[in-house]
Amino acid sequence: MKNKLITIFVSMLFISLTFSITVIAGSEEDPEIIDELDEESVEYLDIISAWFYEKEDEPQYLFTALKIKEINPYHLKQHLSVQWEYNGEFCAAGLIIGYGTPWFYYSAGYGHGWWFQEFYEEIEGDYDDETGIITCKIPKEIIKNPQKDDVLTKTKAETFQRWGFIGRLGFNRFWVFALYSLSTGKVPFDAAPSEYGRDYVIQY
Repeated sequence: MKNKLITIFVSMLFISLTFSITVIAGSEEDPEIIDELDEESVEYLDIISAWFYEKEDEPQYLFTALKIKEINPYHLKQHLSVQWEYNGEFCAAGLIIGYGTPWFYYSAGYGHGWWFQEFYEEIEGDYDDETGIITCKIPKEIIKNPQKDDVLTKTKAETFQRWGFIGRLGFNRFWVFALYSLSTGKVPFDAAPSEYGRDYVIQY
Protein backbone atom coordinates (compact mmCIF):
# COMPACT_ATOMS: atom_id res chain seq x y z
CA MET A 1 0.00 0.00 0.00
CA LYS A 2 2.84 2.36 0.91
CA ASN A 3 4.60 1.71 -2.42
CA LYS A 4 1.35 2.32 -4.27
CA LEU A 5 0.87 5.70 -2.53
CA ILE A 6 4.45 6.70 -3.37
CA THR A 7 3.90 5.75 -7.02
CA ILE A 8 0.69 7.81 -7.18
CA PHE A 9 2.40 10.80 -5.52
CA VAL A 10 5.39 10.70 -7.90
CA SER A 11 3.06 10.39 -10.90
CA MET A 12 0.97 13.36 -9.77
CA LEU A 13 4.12 15.42 -9.16
CA PHE A 14 5.42 14.60 -12.65
CA ILE A 15 2.09 15.51 -14.27
CA SER A 16 1.87 18.80 -12.39
CA LEU A 17 5.45 19.75 -13.29
CA THR A 18 4.85 18.90 -16.95
CA PHE A 19 1.65 20.95 -16.97
CA SER A 20 3.36 23.96 -15.39
CA ILE A 21 6.16 23.86 -17.95
CA THR A 22 3.77 23.76 -20.90
CA VAL A 23 1.73 26.63 -19.47
CA ILE A 24 4.57 29.06 -18.83
CA ALA A 25 6.89 28.38 -21.75
CA GLY A 26 5.89 28.21 -25.38
CA SER A 27 7.74 26.51 -28.20
CA GLU A 28 7.23 25.57 -31.81
CA GLU A 29 5.92 22.20 -30.63
CA ASP A 30 3.61 23.76 -28.01
CA PRO A 31 2.78 27.33 -29.11
CA GLU A 32 0.47 29.71 -27.28
CA ILE A 33 -1.19 30.66 -30.57
CA ILE A 34 -2.34 28.23 -33.25
CA ASP A 35 -4.14 29.14 -36.45
CA GLU A 36 -6.81 26.94 -37.93
CA LEU A 37 -6.43 25.57 -41.44
CA ASP A 38 -6.90 28.58 -43.67
CA GLU A 39 -6.95 28.70 -47.45
CA GLU A 40 -8.28 32.24 -47.82
CA SER A 41 -5.21 34.25 -46.79
CA VAL A 42 -2.38 34.81 -49.24
CA GLU A 43 0.57 32.54 -48.46
CA TYR A 44 2.96 35.26 -47.31
CA LEU A 45 0.44 36.41 -44.66
CA ASP A 46 -0.95 33.01 -43.65
CA ILE A 47 -0.25 32.38 -39.93
CA ILE A 48 0.59 28.89 -38.72
CA SER A 49 1.44 29.56 -35.06
CA ALA A 50 3.17 31.89 -32.60
CA TRP A 51 4.81 31.53 -29.20
CA PHE A 52 6.65 33.37 -26.43
CA TYR A 53 9.85 32.32 -24.68
CA GLU A 54 12.74 33.59 -22.58
CA LYS A 55 16.38 32.69 -22.03
CA GLU A 56 17.89 32.23 -18.60
CA ASP A 57 21.13 33.93 -19.64
CA GLU A 58 19.23 36.95 -21.06
CA PRO A 59 16.45 37.57 -18.52
CA GLN A 60 16.03 41.19 -19.62
CA TYR A 61 14.51 40.08 -22.94
CA LEU A 62 11.23 38.53 -24.03
CA PHE A 63 11.23 36.65 -27.33
CA THR A 64 8.31 36.18 -29.69
CA ALA A 65 8.25 33.79 -32.63
CA LEU A 66 5.72 33.99 -35.45
CA LYS A 67 5.53 31.18 -37.98
CA ILE A 68 3.86 31.91 -41.32
CA LYS A 69 3.45 29.78 -44.40
CA GLU A 70 5.86 31.78 -46.55
CA ILE A 71 8.11 34.79 -46.07
CA ASN A 72 8.09 36.88 -49.23
CA PRO A 73 10.01 40.17 -49.07
CA TYR A 74 8.86 41.34 -52.50
CA HIS A 75 5.35 42.36 -51.48
CA LEU A 76 5.16 45.93 -50.18
CA LYS A 77 4.08 47.08 -46.73
CA GLN A 78 3.54 43.88 -44.79
CA HIS A 79 2.84 43.96 -41.05
CA LEU A 80 3.56 40.65 -39.27
CA SER A 81 2.98 40.82 -35.52
CA VAL A 82 2.40 39.03 -32.23
CA GLN A 83 0.16 40.87 -29.77
CA TRP A 84 -0.80 40.63 -26.11
CA GLU A 85 -2.00 42.59 -23.10
CA TYR A 86 -0.03 43.28 -19.96
CA ASN A 87 -1.80 44.96 -17.03
CA GLY A 88 -4.53 46.07 -19.42
CA GLU A 89 -2.08 47.66 -21.88
CA PHE A 90 -1.96 46.56 -25.52
CA CYS A 91 1.56 45.40 -26.52
CA ALA A 92 2.95 44.08 -29.78
CA ALA A 93 6.14 43.03 -31.53
CA GLY A 94 6.79 42.16 -35.11
CA LEU A 95 8.37 42.64 -38.48
CA ILE A 96 7.42 45.31 -41.02
CA ILE A 97 8.50 44.62 -44.61
CA GLY A 98 8.63 46.81 -47.66
CA TYR A 99 8.57 50.44 -46.61
CA GLY A 100 11.90 51.31 -48.21
CA THR A 101 15.02 51.88 -46.09
CA PRO A 102 15.25 49.75 -44.07
CA TRP A 103 13.31 47.14 -46.00
CA PHE A 104 13.06 44.92 -42.89
CA TYR A 105 12.15 46.72 -39.68
CA TYR A 106 11.56 45.00 -36.32
CA SER A 107 9.73 46.91 -33.63
CA ALA A 108 8.01 46.41 -30.27
CA GLY A 109 6.25 48.50 -27.69
CA TYR A 110 2.88 49.31 -26.23
CA GLY A 111 -0.17 51.44 -26.92
CA HIS A 112 -2.69 51.33 -29.71
CA GLY A 113 -4.86 53.85 -31.50
CA TRP A 114 -4.50 57.59 -31.05
CA TRP A 115 -1.39 59.50 -32.09
CA PHE A 116 1.16 60.06 -29.34
CA GLN A 117 -0.32 57.21 -27.31
CA GLU A 118 1.79 54.59 -29.05
CA PHE A 119 5.32 53.87 -27.84
CA TYR A 120 7.25 51.61 -30.18
CA GLU A 121 10.98 51.20 -30.74
CA GLU A 122 13.24 49.41 -33.17
CA ILE A 123 14.44 46.07 -31.78
CA GLU A 124 16.60 43.14 -32.84
CA GLY A 125 15.02 40.38 -34.88
CA ASP A 126 15.57 37.86 -37.63
CA TYR A 127 13.67 35.59 -39.95
CA ASP A 128 14.24 32.19 -41.51
CA ASP A 129 12.74 31.93 -44.99
CA GLU A 130 13.08 28.14 -44.91
CA THR A 131 10.99 27.62 -41.77
CA GLY A 132 8.88 30.77 -42.08
CA ILE A 133 9.72 31.77 -38.49
CA ILE A 134 10.13 35.43 -37.55
CA THR A 135 11.82 36.05 -34.18
CA CYS A 136 11.76 39.28 -32.17
CA LYS A 137 14.10 40.00 -29.27
CA ILE A 138 12.30 42.52 -27.06
CA PRO A 139 13.86 44.46 -24.17
CA LYS A 140 11.31 44.09 -21.38
CA GLU A 141 11.75 47.73 -20.39
CA ILE A 142 10.02 48.89 -23.61
CA ILE A 143 6.95 46.68 -23.04
CA LYS A 144 6.07 47.97 -19.54
CA ASN A 145 8.78 45.88 -17.85
CA PRO A 146 6.93 42.66 -16.89
CA GLN A 147 8.38 40.83 -13.87
CA LYS A 148 8.75 37.15 -12.99
CA ASP A 149 5.35 35.43 -12.59
CA ASP A 150 3.48 38.29 -14.29
CA VAL A 151 1.00 37.11 -16.92
CA LEU A 152 0.65 38.20 -20.55
CA THR A 153 -2.99 37.80 -21.60
CA LYS A 154 -5.12 38.08 -24.75
CA THR A 155 -2.34 36.68 -26.93
CA LYS A 156 -2.91 36.93 -30.66
CA ALA A 157 -1.09 37.05 -33.99
CA GLU A 158 -2.01 39.33 -36.88
CA THR A 159 -0.68 39.90 -40.38
CA PHE A 160 -1.88 42.28 -43.05
CA GLN A 161 -0.80 44.20 -46.12
CA ARG A 162 -1.22 47.95 -46.28
CA TRP A 163 -1.71 50.18 -49.31
CA GLY A 164 -0.92 53.72 -48.25
CA PHE A 165 -1.70 55.46 -51.54
CA ILE A 166 -5.13 53.83 -51.91
CA GLY A 167 -5.84 54.78 -48.32
CA ARG A 168 -5.09 58.41 -49.15
CA LEU A 169 -7.73 58.27 -51.87
CA GLY A 170 -10.33 57.62 -49.20
CA PHE A 171 -10.57 53.84 -49.16
CA ASN A 172 -10.41 52.42 -45.64
CA ARG A 173 -8.86 49.04 -44.89
CA PHE A 174 -12.18 47.19 -45.20
CA TRP A 175 -12.80 48.42 -48.75
CA VAL A 176 -9.22 47.79 -49.84
CA PHE A 177 -9.39 44.24 -48.49
CA ALA A 178 -12.77 43.70 -50.15
CA LEU A 179 -11.51 44.92 -53.55
CA TYR A 180 -8.39 42.76 -53.26
CA SER A 181 -10.46 39.72 -52.31
CA LEU A 182 -12.87 40.19 -55.21
CA SER A 183 -10.02 40.47 -57.71
CA THR A 184 -7.82 37.62 -56.41
CA GLY A 185 -10.07 35.28 -54.43
CA LYS A 186 -7.73 35.70 -51.44
CA VAL A 187 -7.67 38.07 -48.46
CA PRO A 188 -4.56 40.18 -47.66
CA PHE A 189 -4.63 39.55 -43.90
CA ASP A 190 -4.82 36.84 -41.27
CA ALA A 191 -5.49 36.72 -37.53
CA ALA A 192 -5.10 33.84 -35.09
CA PRO A 193 -6.80 32.44 -33.18
CA SER A 194 -10.44 33.48 -33.58
CA GLU A 195 -10.41 34.91 -30.03
CA TYR A 196 -7.20 34.63 -27.98
CA GLY A 197 -4.41 32.14 -27.43
CA ARG A 198 -2.99 30.86 -24.14
CA ASP A 199 -1.64 33.23 -21.53
CA TYR A 200 2.11 33.39 -21.06
CA VAL A 201 3.75 33.57 -17.61
CA ILE A 202 7.00 35.56 -17.37
CA GLN A 203 9.77 33.26 -16.16
CA TYR A 204 12.67 35.59 -15.30
